[in-house]
Amino acid sequence: MTTNVPTPTFGDTGFVAPAESAILAGVQADQNAAFGGNLNITNSDGTPNLTSSQGQLASSQTAIIGDCNDQFLALANGVDPAYASGRMQDAIGRIYYITRNAAQSTVLQIPCTGLPGVVIPATTALIKDSAGNIYACTDTVTIPASGTVTTSFACTTTGAIAVPASNGVSIYQAISGWDSVTCASGVVGNAVETRADFEYRRSQSVALNAQGSLPSVLAAVFDVDGVLDAYATQNDTNVTSGASFVGSISGTTLTVTSVTSGTIAVGQTLIGTGIQQGTTITALGTGTGGTGTYAIYISQTVASASMASATGGVQLVPNSLYVAAYGGEAQDVGTAIWTKKSPGCNYNGNTSVTVYDTGPTAYPYSAPYPQYTVVYETPTPTTVVFSVQMQNNANVPSDAVTQIQTAIVNAFSGADGGQRARIGSWIFASRFYASIASLGTWAMIYSIQIGVGTASQSAVLMNINQVPVTSTASITVTFS
Repeated sequence: MTTNVPTPTFGDTGFVAPAESAILAGVQADQNAAFGGNLNITNSDGTPNLTSSQGQLASSQTAIIGDCNDQFLALANGVDPAYASGRMQDAIGRIYYITRNAAQSTVLQIPCTGLPGVVIPATTALIKDSAGNIYACTDTVTIPASGTVTTSFACTTTGAIAVPASNGVSIYQAISGWDSVTCASGVVGNAVETRADFEYRRSQSVALNAQGSLPSVLAAVFDVDGVLDAYATQNDTNVTSGASFVGSISGTTLTVTSVTSGTIAVGQTLIGTGIQQGTTITALGTGTGGTGTYAIYISQTVASASMASATGGVQLVPNSLYVAAYGGEAQDVGTAIWTKKSPGCNYNGNTSVTVYDTGPTAYPYSAPYPQYTVVYETPTPTTVVFSVQMQNNANVPSDAVTQIQTAIVNAFSGADGGQRARIGSWIFASRFYASIASLGTWAMIYSIQIGVGTASQSAVLMNINQVPVTSTASITVTFS
């Protein structure tokens, strides 16, 4: 048998399906030949006639062939990590012995006050926040003689629910003798790991078999169950990184009058009271590492005061490793770092765990085992705020603000298929234009500004001890 329908090809770019217009022309030619010619398959202007019975039959057959090609194309793309998604991406992950992170709840640390001896049961003890989210107690605890016990409450809805303010929670289901609750701290949850995030973590995992390098440490930390984001760097000098000095800021000029320690350099982030988030040194002026002037990003005014600068906004002690890990059990993170780091290096961070060396499988140590203190950074959830200015027109729907806020939150978390905001990353306002514009022709954007504390910049740089978070409550939308 012969056919005029073009077939798919395999080339340098992989599986290439013919255009459906070419498939339609081939189907019509086959039909015309099968019935001896003279079928009513074209209009007077030479375009395909799809309204006749022959045209409708050709259209249906073309759609069937095109769909078959599309399905095979999806299968072919599914074996490429750059394009794989869903079950095919999960299968690629299994080759590297990693699985997609499941959805997790926001977990709050809640001091519970009441009558000593009162039991606060797991699961059935409930609190709520000011947004109406319900949280269930994760462990059964008893209020001690002091009258206050701190325990964990997990949100009954998974996803990135923002941690409420200290006074933003209340008892939802009363228990006699349980009087009040406050919110001490919390860890924001997450939705099911996105395609982009899973591929990012898989690409990091290829260094798992290495030892002593930053990629191997980072891969091991990312491999810890529950770790949502991580960052690793080092200070391989014998002095503390960055600089400490006295300086002032006027507009985009930093003036340094005295240096206490270290060397000021282009690319360092400024740290100090009143300095806007992400302020970085962009060029040397009269200063070349010490006193003098320097050009900075973000115009502002700050009076003379003690300041510091460092790459990533964190000064690192000499000859040290820095790891930031958000999520996961502290013991597991510490163990992952210890198993991959080089011997003898120093640490930086706000979280310490004790790791016991039981020795290799073939020649294990006997108790008591050697023990080591591992220190790493638990980054601070830092809220990024948005100010969106939109055109008001006749087509704007009644739920436009909600749609825009949801689009931004989805893009921020990577749910739109792009990379999400990460520790130590630049976050650009331009990243969110496409998500809003795709809502419809009514979505006409004047401007988007972002920032920490105040939304006044086109981009913001997160420090390496900050994990960026946002919520609909942090997004202001104005129509004019």
